[in-house]
Amino acid sequence: MDNEEVKLLLVKYITGEATTQELEQVKQWISAHPENEQYFAQLYETWHNMLYLQPAVVNKDHAYNKLSAEIEPKQPSRYARLITWGKAAAAIALLAAVTATLYNRYSKNVESVRQIAANPGAIKKIVLSDGTQVWLNAGSKLNYTADFGKTTRTVYLEGEAFFDIAPGKKEIPFIVNTKNYTIRDIGTKFNLKAYTTDPFFETTVVKGEVSVEGNVDNNAHEMSRIYVKPRQVLRIYYHPKKENYSYTTPDPKSLSEIQVSEIDSAKLDRYDGWKENLLVFDGTTLSEIAKVLERRYNVTINMTDAELSSIRYSGSFKNIPSIEKVLAIIKANTAIDYSISGNTVNITRNNNND
Repeated sequence: MDNEEVKLLLVKYITGEATTQELEQVKQWISAHPENEQYFAQLYETWHNMLYLQPAVVNKDHAYNKLSAEIEPKQPSRYARLITWGKAAAAIALLAAVTATLYNRYSKNVESVRQIAANPGAIKKIVLSDGTQVWLNAGSKLNYTADFGKTTRTVYLEGEAFFDIAPGKKEIPFIVNTKNYTIRDIGTKFNLKAYTTDPFFETTVVKGEVSVEGNVDNNAHEMSRIYVKPRQVLRIYYHPKKENYSYTTPDPKSLSEIQVSEIDSAKLDRYDGWKENLLVFDGTTLSEIAKVLERRYNVTINMTDAELSSIRYSGSFKNIPSIEKVLAIIKANTAIDYSISGNTVNITRNNNND
């Protein structure tokens, strides 16, 4: 096959328009050389990332430059060619053509993106067409295309979700894109937390394994792929511009930018108990608790005392219908006071308990 034939086949395959015979041709081409497989994987993910991004931020030149930088070897390797049928220059030319073609098809496919959202104060459970179960936490959104389960199993998450991946379909990887990171499922059950207003990204694996890598074009940390195993939590702190957030930035002395920690099975509900209406805090700061309560009960919490924000609290709550009852329990064990006016909560220090 020449460059044009390969370009056309790859585009048709990625966009779900290939015939059975063409599907077989692409599979043979991909398996013919390790670099072919890497090349295809990068094009595949770029296409699906474009589907989930807002049109205003899609930039085909940026996408091309990003892919070019990733594919081009930093040092001479034993592979003299990026792909079996041409030299590096030909591969880069093909890359530009395919990226441009995919970009042009973006506008035709963006209308096929479907969105499921959990409103503030609500939790939603959905079952995707491949049988995968997803729980969306309050204030979260999940996007996927109409051909999900057929030619792709890629979704885009903003917020928090628990995934119980359906067995089978191993030939189509399950991929979760967030604003800053791409997560590939190598197992079955994991929790992802990627709220845009939080200062961190977090994934907790209950069963199986996932891999996580940064999306460079979204200013994520430059990082190698990280594998997270059962009963492990990966937390990555990032620092968006100050005007984009109003939370208290964690003390850098008490954390690393990338943390991987082991957790006891008995404490997993701290990370995924929310889907069963369970709130668990284990030495959690009051400012972090406030974020959780805002989403769970659809309120705004004001807390101006910095020392008060850093107070740590441990406790669990099951099926508590109102935020007032949660605050009353916290108040009984912590030096706080509070007032509620409509959907606004003010938390202040209770000096009488000092």
